[in-house]
Amino acid sequence: MLALDVLETLELLGSGQWGLVTTAQASEVGVSKMRLSRLADRGTLQRVRHGVYSLPSADTGPLQGLRAAWLSAGGRSAADQPLTVVSGESAAAVHGLGDLLPAKYEFSSAVRRQTTQPDTRYRKRDLSDGDVVWVEGLPVTSVARTVEDLAAGGTDFDHLAAVVRDAFTKGTAADRLAQALEPSADRFGSPDGDALLVALLETAGYRPDARVLELVAPDLQEKLLQAVTPRLDDVVSRAVAEQLREVRREAARYQLATQKHLTPDVDRRQSKEADDG
Repeated sequence: MLALDVLETLELLGSGQWGLVTTAQASEVGVSKMRLSRLADRGTLQRVRHGVYSLPSADTGPLQGLRAAWLSAGGRSAADQPLTVVSGESAAAVHGLGDLLPAKYEFSSAVRRQTTQPDTRYRKRDLSDGDVVWVEGLPVTSVARTVEDLAAGGTDFDHLAAVVRDAFTKGTAADRLAQALEPSADRFGSPDGDALLVALLETAGYRPDARVLELVAPDLQEKLLQAVTPRLDDVVSRAVAEQLREVRREAARYQLATQKHLTPDVDRRQSKEADDG
C-alpha cells in the first residue's frame, strides 16, 4: 500500500474519533505497527500514548489525552454501547465543573479491567442509562452522578463546592444535586443533602439571581438566601437580596390568583407597593 493510500485509509478510520487511531484498529485495515511507527518517525503521525496515534487532521485540545486513553481502553462494545465510561475527576473536566486537576484518567466499566498504564484507573460497576451521557463523542457520567461520585470519593469540601456551583449554574436542578449529595451528607457534617448543597454553594461564593432562583426547589430558596445574605457586605447587594425575595412573593401571589381563576389586582398591588415605599 502506497504511503498516500495508507494515510487516506487512516484518515477515514479516524474521521469519527477525533482524528485518532489505535494500532489494533490500523491492523484491521491492513496497516501494520511498523508502518505506523515509520509514519510517526517522519512526523506524519504523532504518538499520543502507547498504541494510539493522531492524524494530521486530529482535533487537538485539552481532551485529546483523555480521548486517546478511552480509545486505548477499547472504546465501544460490540453492541455499540460504551464499554468504558469517563468518570470521577475526568468526568468533571469534560463537563467543565470546578478546578480539579485529574492525576489519572478515570473510567468505569461493567467488567473488571486491568492496565499497565500508570495514568489510567478503572472502576468496576454497573451504571444505569440515566447515569451516562455523551459529550463530544465521549460516554461520560452525568453531571449529577459525577457530583455524587466526587462527594463519596474523597474530594475535599472546597473543591467539591466549586464543582457543585458550576453544576448548578449550568442548569442541573437543585433537587437532583441535593439527592446526589445525600449519601455523603454525614461525611461533611450536614444533616441532609439539601443542607449540604446550600453550604457548598455558600462556600463557593454563589450569588443567585432571580432567573436562577426560580429554578430552585421552593424549600431551598429561603435557605439559600439566608446563607448568602450575611456575605453581602454592601447596601446595594442587600437590596438585591430583598428584591429576590419580592420576586418570590409576587410569583406566589400570581400563582394563587391563577389557581382561583382570578386576575391579580394590579392597581391594588401598585398602591400597596407605593405605601410600602
